[in-house]
Amino acid sequence: MDSECLRFADIPGTSRLFLDFLSHAPEAQKFYPASTASLEELARQASRIQLPRERRERVATVLARQNRGWNTGPETLANIEKLRAGACAVVSGQQLGLFLGPAFTVYKAVTAIRLARELNARGVEAVPVFWLASEDHDLAEVNHAFVPDSNYELRRLETSSRGKEAAPVGTVVLDSDLTSLTAQLQELIGDSETLNLIRESYRPGQTFSGAFAELMTRLFSRQGLILLESSDPELHQIAAPLFQSAAEKAEALNSALLERNRELESAGYHAQVNVTGSSTLLFFIKDGSRIPALRKNGNFTVDGEHWTAQEMTARVSSNPELFSAKVLLRPVFQDYLLPTVTYIAGPAETAYFAQVQVVYEQLLGRTTPIWPRFSATLIEARLGSWMRKFGLQLRDVLQPRDSFVAALARRIIPADIKEDFDRTREHLDRLLGSLIQSLKQLDPTIAEAGESAANKMRYQLEHLESRAAKAHLQRTEVVERKANLMTTMLFPEKELQERRIGGIYFLGKYGPDLIDRLLEQYRPECRDHQIIYLD
Repeated sequence: MDSECLRFADIPGTSRLFLDFLSHAPEAQKFYPASTASLEELARQASRIQLPRERRERVATVLARQNRGWNTGPETLANIEKLRAGACAVVSGQQLGLFLGPAFTVYKAVTAIRLARELNARGVEAVPVFWLASEDHDLAEVNHAFVPDSNYELRRLETSSRGKEAAPVGTVVLDSDLTSLTAQLQELIGDSETLNLIRESYRPGQTFSGAFAELMTRLFSRQGLILLESSDPELHQIAAPLFQSAAEKAEALNSALLERNRELESAGYHAQVNVTGSSTLLFFIKDGSRIPALRKNGNFTVDGEHWTAQEMTARVSSNPELFSAKVLLRPVFQDYLLPTVTYIAGPAETAYFAQVQVVYEQLLGRTTPIWPRFSATLIEARLGSWMRKFGLQLRDVLQPRDSFVAALARRIIPADIKEDFDRTREHLDRLLGSLIQSLKQLDPTIAEAGESAANKMRYQLEHLESRAAKAHLQRTEVVERKANLMTTMLFPEKELQERRIGGIYFLGKYGPDLIDRLLEQYRPECRDHQIIYLD
């Protein structure tokens, strides 16, 4: 496989905050004081990561139990023992998308594994950990996957599995429609080793959490990836002091977050997570549903119930398994449990880490550095051959479908017509330039009107060329179809491929060994978007 880098600045829709984070712009640095672009500096920071021995031991015991339950391999169990003995953790995580969800789920795991290897090569004991966001309750975000068919048209595979309203998605039991969904998947990616792994993992009666964990185990255990299922009651028992602090300091944390949001907005950025005056960092699990805990007049309210601050703290202390971290507490919960040297984050996570930093400081007294996850577009051989034929690069495709089709049409317009337009453009510029110079000598205001008229003429000529190109394109429907297919596969719904197309599509077509190839191709020094051409 060949690869190259594309700057995020050349990718439509990339937020300014993420671009400034990548470039270490001074105005963004205050929000990410611990982050670094250097593996050597990351290795030096690892020596400062401390986790109490008893807590480390308890967490390692839970991880061993969880991963054995998913039938992990010896490599992962060995890494759990390394963690128990003092290794630091390179951590990433993701919601429990159907069939692993978008491709970036795979890329997050690849990043964690590769960075752990890089740190080990620099003399730092490190292990990769993947956090399963099983407590999230937005089922609509995870109950589907997009997979291309043989004509490169995206098919949406969606399960009708349902749980209680606002129930943690990890607890939702998979419906009998999983049998038909895996049959549809077979039609799309063919019968393969990967499909067998999916059948073994995603089966009716299994939970979202169990299915996701089993498939991740089957794919990544030989690389030593440790999975952590966050809703485990024992992990909540271990983290009870953190949840208590979050309750006790609710007012101060809320004030700090509101101030941080103002700082972000003053710097010209946006706050990824909305915070109001009544917000807290905790959910309460009531009758199997996640209910937000809110502040009111110095006390707390949950689903109509009113608790004093003392009652809230007592409930957290006695039943921590009934409390769940909101998005701005989740990374802190993670790093209370784990000796995290860095967290692997995508653009959206990077944005909310700018807010989380103040929570880290108040509850842990330190901030975990983040590292941008491996971001990639995989270009299959057929698409690559089309792009070479038309002289295209990925940046040419990353635009709205109609704009891309029009741009491609201009590239393939017959040479004689293109030459006529080029000659006409040159002739028009020459005539207009001479005319405007004369007008400037006569009257500058008339010259300005002449410039305006000249620009309108140029626009009309460009418009005429586009119409001619489209007319030619309509006569060559094959080219138009290829343009549409390239857009579908490389910029679907105006999003990067990794955010829309399921990683399972590529693993199905190229086999689980694709993971090893991606581990080799991933270049940690490329903090932008990688373009990988598949053989």
